[in-house]
Amino acid sequence: MKYSYLSKTIFPFLLFSFAVLSAQKIIIINNAGESINVKSGKKEITINGNDKKEFSETKRISISGSKDLNRFINIFLEPSDQLVIAVQKNTTIHYSGDQASLHQYINEQLNIDTFGSINLYENAGNNKKAGELKNISELLLVNIMKKANLRNILITQNDKDSTKRLKNHIKYSWLNTLFPSIGRADMDFRKEVINYYFKKYIEPDIEKYSCGNSLQYNVLEILAKNKDILQAKLPVYPIVEHTDADNINQYLPQNCQKQYFRNKYNYLEHINGHSKAYYKKVLKEKFNDE
Repeated sequence: MKYSYLSKTIFPFLLFSFAVLSAQKIIIINNAGESINVKSGKKEITINGNDKKEFSETKRISISGSKDLNRFINIFLEPSDQLVIAVQKNTTIHYSGDQASLHQYINEQLNIDTFGSINLYENAGNNKKAGELKNISELLLVNIMKKANLRNILITQNDKDSTKRLKNHIKYSWLNTLFPSIGRADMDFRKEVINYYFKKYIEPDIEKYSCGNSLQYNVLEILAKNKDILQAKLPVYPIVEHTDADNINQYLPQNCQKQYFRNKYNYLEHINGHSKAYYKKVLKEKFNDE
């Protein structure tokens, strides 16, 4: 009886203690010499100079401060991982803790690697060399995967949640710089390569396609614009808010339609466009996005 009672009281306590001790933790340290603003989801706080704050269970953090500091940090951690992100005086970011080198690469170098090949893609498109484009792009992808310590880019059932999100982020970062150059090419060339990348990398995602940010949206938008040469049918979705882009947005699931309005609002906010209030209203009322 005593053993049974102790088991019932101690075991839940141990489980709770383990959960607390192993909880995901992201620590932001402000070494910038001035206050910075950090946002995670709907939570936004100010961190004073030489101070630090802690976050948990987040997939993306934005950091802003001076005119030169406006950064988005993508997070790929398992529940028991801990990562320290230090903002330095020259606005550079230093990572330490679990998966530090991975986050350093993904957030500080990946865009340089992907955007650095755009001219090569455009040259291959201008010369109608589909084989050259495939070789250049896939050699780059292999190199990126090595740096991210991934054996393949397609998601498997055995992948952890953080690995699934990492693979998608890398794949659509890569396709996001590749597809715009294809979209401006000769139709026959475009038809060959769009179907090649669609079949090999995108088709498995289509039934559960999601736009967590602009990367997936940009790729799906180009596919929708080229639906007449795509050798597959894209699913059709109800239009949440009708616009002059309905012919494209009908092929976007709801969270991708939301990204359409988010992109429009961000651009109009940047240029102080007169119709930005409309897009903000739609985001709030139709997509519950503040």
